[in-house]
Amino acid sequence: MLKHKPVETQTYSSFEHLKHNVASEEDQTYYTHVPMQIIFEDDQWINNKYNFNTHGIKALCQATNVNGLFNTMEAMEHPHMSSTFLNKLFDQQSIKNELASKRLVVVDETIVGVVGSRYLPYSNRQFLEDLFRNDKNDSLELERATITNTKMTANFVEKSMGFKMKDGEDFTKIGISVRNSGVGNTKVGTNIFTLRPKCLNGMMHYVNKGSTSTKHTGMEDLMKYKLDKIITLAKDQYEVIKERVQALTQIPYTNSTADTFLKLQAPVDILPQLKRDKLWTPKKKFSDVTTHQEDLSRSKKILDEVPTKYGGVHTLAVWNSTFRDQNSMYEWVEAFTEHAQTLPAEVQLEVEEGAGELTAWISDHKEELGYLPF
Repeated sequence: MLKHKPVETQTYSSFEHLKHNVASEEDQTYYTHVPMQIIFEDDQWINNKYNFNTHGIKALCQATNVNGLFNTMEAMEHPHMSSTFLNKLFDQQSIKNELASKRLVVVDETIVGVVGSRYLPYSNRQFLEDLFRNDKNDSLELERATITNTKMTANFVEKSMGFKMKDGEDFTKIGISVRNSGVGNTKVGTNIFTLRPKCLNGMMHYVNKGSTSTKHTGMEDLMKYKLDKIITLAKDQYEVIKERVQALTQIPYTNSTADTFLKLQAPVDILPQLKRDKLWTPKKKFSDVTTHQEDLSRSKKILDEVPTKYGGVHTLAVWNSTFRDQNSMYEWVEAFTEHAQTLPAEVQLEVEEGAGELTAWISDHKEELGYLPF
């Protein structure tokens, strides 16, 4: 079994702390061609120089185009067996040819990724500097940021912009969620970010994916202008996202909503547990009608119980209130984002992205869901 370092995640609420750490990250990072000769030692060293984290060795194994290589090495129980096998494999000319156009991404002598020859490094430090250069975007302030293996997601809100919900009291902030990576696992891009300060529930909303992201290719000097373009295009969608979120308060959650979600295949399985629950879908095969109906009923019950099972104090206070005739889709979706705050940082991001995708789906299907405009 290979001995690889775990991939670590850092979270930030201070912009100054974030800037300091991405500057340090840049100083420790370099890109180098994959060596013509690779020798593994003690299942944890390459060429007596590099060690590797989980993402790095996975990426190197994938770069060979040998299916299942990483998992096979993980299955080796005896010491040095992985090193012995990989040394023979990496000595093959066919593998050398596969790796000839690849570069290692190295942070503090640890291999953290593998990229192609056309990949243009764009550090998180440079990204943030370009984002705020010449007082651009100085209306934004950092809400929180996450960095995992150089992949950065930073959520900013506008200092003096937002919108109220239908009751005129519950305020939602709006801004952008930007992303970048030094290991080729995400494009430079942005989403719209909304934040409910009352409970710190966040949500990431996709806009036009093609126009609000760009690949790490081309000339380095042009990256800042590409970034300017995608930020401008994203901000142009503030009003669209505002209307999308506000519409949730005008869609009731009724005793037929779960059935509609399932039959129209709404992207509702955004929590890890809901994925494990394997909810009913129209494509699911059953041996008989009774089993079909039982699974549908089971799945509807799971969705109906989302607010009470996953919602926190803020969701429950509204959902269980006796002062309202009916609950809205807004509170139902907020149960996900409130629960997300209890999950690991990377999973929280996935849930917030899923909640944004679900909100867009609900907006597109609001007529089928009983939209009540006023």
